[in-house]
Amino acid sequence: MSETLPRFNALRLEDQATVERRFSAEDVRAWCDMAGLEDETPDQVPEPLIAGLFSYLLGEELPGHGTNYLKQHMRFEEDARIGETLTATVTITHLRGDKALVNLDTLCTGEDGRMICAGDALVLFQC
Repeated sequence: MSETLPRFNALRLEDQATVERRFSAEDVRAWCDMAGLEDETPDQVPEPLIAGLFSYLLGEELPGHGTNYLKQHMRFEEDARIGETLTATVTITHLRGDKALVNLDTLCTGEDGRMICAGDALVLFQC
């Protein structure tokens, strides 16, 4: 299958993509309003916003457009503080050319280097 997907063939083990993001109190409040959490104002960044960093990386950066999530696991170790710079990274760990499957490690750290969450994702590459 990968013969018909030249962008898949360009992927390599250990390829990485990274994004940095700082969520303000206003960002978190807007997300809570949108999620219907009117009575809650967390003092840390909600986990779904951190998961969204990985969604961005997988869909836009690595592997990029044409990526479909099949599964993702995340283990949250620390709370992400509002206003701190978060760094999310995805790293290719396995490529399966016959099915155009890509396994990636996922990691999000805080600005002091502490691990916020780690996990893995499996995606199907279709373009």
